[in-house]
Amino acid sequence: MQNRLGERLSPAVKYWIFLVGIIAVTFTVIFGSFVASYLHLAADEQAIFKNLFDKLIPFPFIGAIILVAFICTMVSLLFRYYIIPVLRMAEQTRLITSANPDFRITVEGARELGMLAKVINESAEAFQKLQHEVNDRIHQSNLAIKEERNRFAALMSELPCGVVVCNRDGRILLYNSLAQEMLQPANEAREAGTIGLGRSIFGVLEREALVHALEFMNHAFARDQLKPALGLMTKLFGARFIRVNMAPVTSSEETTRFISGFVLSLEDITGEINADNERDRLLQRMVDAVQNSLGTLHRGITNVCDIPSPGEETCASHRQVISQVTVDLEEHLALARKLYSEHHRAYGKRENVLADTLLEVIAKNLNDRFAMQAEAEVEKVVWLRIDSYAVVQAVTTLAGMLKAEYGIFAMAQQIKDHDGPFAMLALRWPDRVVPRAVAANWQSSPLFMGSDGSADSPATIINEHGGSITIVETEQSYCNGINITLPTALDEDTAGMQAMIPPRPISYEFDLFHQPGQEALGKVSLRKLTFVAFDTETTGLNPTEGDEIIQLGAVRIVNGRLLHNECIDQLVNPQRPVPKSSVEIHGIDPDLLPTQPLISAVLPRFHGFVADAVLVAHNAAFDMRFLQLKEDATGLRFDNPVLDTLLLSSVVHPHQEGHSLDAIAERFNIRIVGRHTALGDALVTAEILLKLIPLLEAQGIHTLEDALTASIKSPFAKITY
Repeated sequence: MQNRLGERLSPAVKYWIFLVGIIAVTFTVIFGSFVASYLHLAADEQAIFKNLFDKLIPFPFIGAIILVAFICTMVSLLFRYYIIPVLRMAEQTRLITSANPDFRITVEGARELGMLAKVINESAEAFQKLQHEVNDRIHQSNLAIKEERNRFAALMSELPCGVVVCNRDGRILLYNSLAQEMLQPANEAREAGTIGLGRSIFGVLEREALVHALEFMNHAFARDQLKPALGLMTKLFGARFIRVNMAPVTSSEETTRFISGFVLSLEDITGEINADNERDRLLQRMVDAVQNSLGTLHRGITNVCDIPSPGEETCASHRQVISQVTVDLEEHLALARKLYSEHHRAYGKRENVLADTLLEVIAKNLNDRFAMQAEAEVEKVVWLRIDSYAVVQAVTTLAGMLKAEYGIFAMAQQIKDHDGPFAMLALRWPDRVVPRAVAANWQSSPLFMGSDGSADSPATIINEHGGSITIVETEQSYCNGINITLPTALDEDTAGMQAMIPPRPISYEFDLFHQPGQEALGKVSLRKLTFVAFDTETTGLNPTEGDEIIQLGAVRIVNGRLLHNECIDQLVNPQRPVPKSSVEIHGIDPDLLPTQPLISAVLPRFHGFVADAVLVAHNAAFDMRFLQLKEDATGLRFDNPVLDTLLLSSVVHPHQEGHSLDAIAERFNIRIVGRHTALGDALVTAEILLKLIPLLEAQGIHTLEDALTASIKSPFAKITY
């Protein structure tokens, strides 16, 4: 307890405790000695002492003052030349070993400490020399790996499709330039794209479809399938169509293997869709035209044959020829319709799905969404070739209608053989019957809205699969179930899917595969967090008095890496004059600002850029105040955790004199480029944070919660704007 109390006391407090203690002890000893001597005298001696008291007492008192002054002076010199320099040397030594090996100790103190500093500097030189040798060896060892990575990057850039690698939580670990272009809105700057390392893929692609596919992939993996890869098609940014194929990334522990992420291959099929739609329209027009022509031909021939003049034999001959032509045309039209229907159903929404997996997913959806019990039964191993997402949504929609309107809390599911290449999904609610109209209305209820405004219903979805829906009727127009026929997969499509998944060779380390997911950020290690270091340049220093942001800069830090290619550097129109005194600091030409976007247009983009990240700034209270004052106007809240490098620097270096951005950068040997520009200062702030993390860890500050708690105790934490 005493040790912890001593650690919490600052040197200044300890100094005054020393002085007060010395003064109290000195006066107590001197005057206590007088009192003790007086009490040991006889009565006549005490009377003599009283007569001499006025003459004797000033000298011990003056002596005590002189003694106290001397001792206090010595204590002050001790603190000035020994105690404080030793504390600074400790901080500087830790700076050398943890953040800046080029730093060297300079001491303003006693000669003995100067000798100690010289020894420490010599040790630092030896340590740095040894570190350089180790780094050289590591560099040589990494040349082959670097070459391999360059080959890998070249391969990724030359792939004809976009590739995005994500962890289990959907955080992006790797992507190629084609994927970035494909997932980029046409009106957004590329440097602040919608995808980036550590960001969520669910912010770009449809979350429900991807989660559904991932759920099926986990079920397939649990059954040791060789290729639990799924395909789906999604619409992007209102006008583009992306075909997405998902494949698992597996990891191994001592006893088990598990899916640690997934790979998405992306193909832009907008042109293909548009071309096929145009062809389909032409084909449909041709079919309709031929049908109309056939009808006209039938009517014309009938009219001719109704004229009395031709003989019966002639009419019969004409009828036979026309009938044959009609049959041929109808066969061709039927074939065209069949080909069109097969082509229309061929787009990449279909996947091979194990029947019991489908029933498990449906049961889980019913339980999670409606608290309904769902019993499942499969007669034998059956593979289905279906759009599982659409089928699951159709069944859950029916379950929701049954529960909401008739209080049905249980549904039985069964998949069994049916005629030909089909299986039958039987859904039953035996405890209660409902009007037949309920099932009929469900078949036509809209589920998904297409790009042309048309709605896909359960009947449409099942028809596109080539299946059918049959209502299981009871007496008096009631029903207690439905039967849905679904296509099965061909044997050759599934023959290789029962083997074990071969282990993938480990070629690269993606540390984000071990990201803590939904765990509270406060408990996450600083080295594992995603940060966005940002800075603003403004018209002045008084946000509450009308000063505005004129430049916003930000850069991402993911897994301890500063991502220079994922940044924001945006000028802003402040809609007010920029004082000359401000221009002299940041050097931004006011004539450039009127053509720039307003802050109301910039902040939504910045808000998306910092999603799920910890904000970092130097003197963060100033920059955050500008953002907070825009919350009502934009409807955006920047409630991210915030770390301030000013506060963190005062935590790790409480005895150093300067904590400005320039002073800290100089201590850490960080080269400043673009000082007093938003992006330039954001980059310096980011590099300072990376240097501070090992120093914080050396003081037992490992998590975000630790850093925030330590920051609150900083003397700079009380600054507000």
